[in-house]
Amino acid sequence: MMIRKSVAVVALGLISLTACAGTPESKPVAQQQESVVALNVAENADLGPVVTDVEGFTLYRFDGDKPGESTCDGECAAAWPPATVADENFGVTGVERNLVSSIVRKDGSRQITVDGMPQYRFAKDTKPGETKGQGLQGKWFATGKDGARTQLAARTGVITGLGAVLTNNTGLTLYRFDGDTAQPPTSTCEGGCAETWPPVLVEGETPRVKGVDPALLGTVTRKDGKKQLTVANWPQYTFKNDSKPGEAKGVTVPKWFATATDGKKAQQNKAIALTSATVADLGVVATDKDGMTLYRFDNDSAEPPTSTCSGDCAVQWPPAFVSEGFQVQGVDAALVGTIERDGKKQLTIAGSPQYLFAGDKVCGEANGQGVGGKWWATKADGSRAGQ
Repeated sequence: MMIRKSVAVVALGLISLTACAGTPESKPVAQQQESVVALNVAENADLGPVVTDVEGFTLYRFDGDKPGESTCDGECAAAWPPATVADENFGVTGVERNLVSSIVRKDGSRQITVDGMPQYRFAKDTKPGETKGQGLQGKWFATGKDGARTQLAARTGVITGLGAVLTNNTGLTLYRFDGDTAQPPTSTCEGGCAETWPPVLVEGETPRVKGVDPALLGTVTRKDGKKQLTVANWPQYTFKNDSKPGEAKGVTVPKWFATATDGKKAQQNKAIALTSATVADLGVVATDKDGMTLYRFDNDSAEPPTSTCSGDCAVQWPPAFVSEGFQVQGVDAALVGTIERDGKKQLTIAGSPQYLFAGDKVCGEANGQGVGGKWWATKADGSRAGQ
């Protein structure tokens, strides 16, 4: 669970499940005689400062809206309840006052706006601090304290033969270019080059990447004034011919290299059998060489390492087998071992036998998480993800 630091809280129910988008009426926040605090800011471990309601639940903005206008009603509003207040007589903490207003929805309820954008909770966030709605449909984003979208500048992924690499939010591989310089950080890829190799742009003040040392992250200002992500001072790009996660077609182009999680050039290493990647909302978890999520089973034991999953269970949860001489990346090798099984070696992390899930079809999925209340994605330290 992510750690959040809440600021001054006064009880107020914000969420109304009734909503119909109509012609909104903008209303400024009352400047005097505030009776309650309706908005706070909390520090999210992955996203940085985000706007929350008074109960600490993350608030989101929708790219389908326009400033001062909500387009989310009906089933949309059931999944994304509008953040409402009783009247204009409310205050805010941690957000500039002139950024906060409200609009009147068709049903007469008053919805909060930040920098003009209507604010919502996500129905599947059941605890303060959760951000399960982040990035959904590529249009829903937690609201930063300046009203902007908050999102990771990049994630970690896995490329077969290359191991752990950096990717953008949609899982496309990131690259660095030998024609650039790191001292000082300089991008030389403009015009047609930037069309083939789109720069990875950063929104907000500080770039954040799960699974990467924050000290390695920075930005460089391009000629058009936009901020481009740098890792170990090297500007980052995607490749237009990569169409899905797991592809790295750009590595065949001279002077271009996939970016490893330390900012260095990702090198071919076909012996890698265990690595780690950012998966769904679980953070960084252990994966096999193809980026498929690894799981542990509560019915197994770690001391001594013992698997209790066989027969039909092993069909649904195939054991993660490794070969002699396999290599590890992104997981402490001291935690890694094997047990004998059917004449093969099943991988263990911190003593717990490791499995794949038959319901995961592509890298980055974690459909086995929480199944039966006993199956959990494995963190890089061997513990249960999401717990």
